[in-house]
Amino acid sequence: MVSVEVVSRNPDEITVILKDVPLEYANALRRASLEEVPTMAVNHVVFYDNTSALADEVIAHRIAMIPLTSEKALDRYKPPEVCREGGQVDGCYTSLYLEAETGPGEVITVYSDRLKPQEDPDVAPIRGDIPIIVLGPSQRVVLEAWARLGRGKEHAKWSPATVASLTYLALISIDRGRCTKCGLCSQKCPTGAIRTVNGELVVREDLCNLCRQCVKVCEPEAISLSWRRDAYRLYIESSGVLSPERILVQSVIEIRRKLLEFYENLERVLSEAGGS
Repeated sequence: MVSVEVVSRNPDEITVILKDVPLEYANALRRASLEEVPTMAVNHVVFYDNTSALADEVIAHRIAMIPLTSEKALDRYKPPEVCREGGQVDGCYTSLYLEAETGPGEVITVYSDRLKPQEDPDVAPIRGDIPIIVLGPSQRVVLEAWARLGRGKEHAKWSPATVASLTYLALISIDRGRCTKCGLCSQKCPTGAIRTVNGELVVREDLCNLCRQCVKVCEPEAISLSWRRDAYRLYIESSGVLSPERILVQSVIEIRRKLLEFYENLERVLSEAGGS
């Protein structure tokens, strides 16, 4: 029976323990959270005016890298494959508008809060303090940015996670006969996996990052450290476009989609081979 235990979570990150899950599937979840889960990002920028010191292409790239809120967009817009191949298809794009201008002797920094949704207020920059461009005196920039769903494997701007790591779950054994209770191992442990409580060592294997500092400083060699073969720690840090829980759940959905697609293609190939 597959077991999923939430170790910690907050609005930006989540850590879960996966038990009785093959390593290949656990790693597929990690990869899917970076490459397969769709999010919104700017894909086309139309400039109506730009007298700044930066070229259109530079500004467009900066805007494309601004993370856009995507929680509701996943259920509202068409999948990336349809929009990427079909161009301006209904249900694919939403637009954001930016206009900024300076007067004589004025210098301003244009931030992401100036990038305003035109049609869908649920697709907007995750923060308003991301700098885009500095406008000098009497300069102006006016543009319209078009965003669609995409996947991280297409471009990093569509990746919902900034960090996704998979590590083995530690297996810590303490030989109580050899242990002198000096407490040096707990002092050197950077994560609190080994702590001294009332003179006794207390072990939290789920906190261990396998750094082996406890093993190195234990002169009696009372500590042995290895890892479990059926349990893994998955850590996901969101870029802010999706909640970490949604990234994890959507990763499972995307893996299932790819498996079904593979199965259908395999059936078709075998059917064609049998027919010939």
